[in-house]
Amino acid sequence: MHALRKIREALVPEGILLDMHPIPPSTRAEVDGRSLGEFDDAEFMDTVAQTEAALNETVTEGLFALETELEFDWLERFDSGEELIEDVESWGDVRIPKDLAARIRSAQPPVDLWERVVLRRFRAT
Repeated sequence: MHALRKIREALVPEGILLDMHPIPPSTRAEVDGRSLGEFDDAEFMDTVAQTEAALNETVTEGLFALETELEFDWLERFDSGEELIEDVESWGDVRIPKDLAARIRSAQPPVDLWERVVLRRFRAT
């Protein structure tokens, strides 16, 4: 919550805050639109839920007003399965089940990372 107050202070009067993050269902690996399996992102989604709660609190307190939101699919393409695995492993709070890692490594590239994402626009009040 402290960080959101600092962000509000840094904005010009009635400035805009954009918030974008993944939402359920879980992030997955795909090839040609076919799912190879989902990542274990429960820990990350817990963090997302805490952040959303803090943002909702700022709206309740009148610091920000939610103006609009849009949900969409986000695809990130990787030239190899190993490249995707290295990227996901760098996130720290998402795990790759061993059987999924094996499917990703053996998949014919390119390999996509699929996420459902929400983009929200808040205005400082």
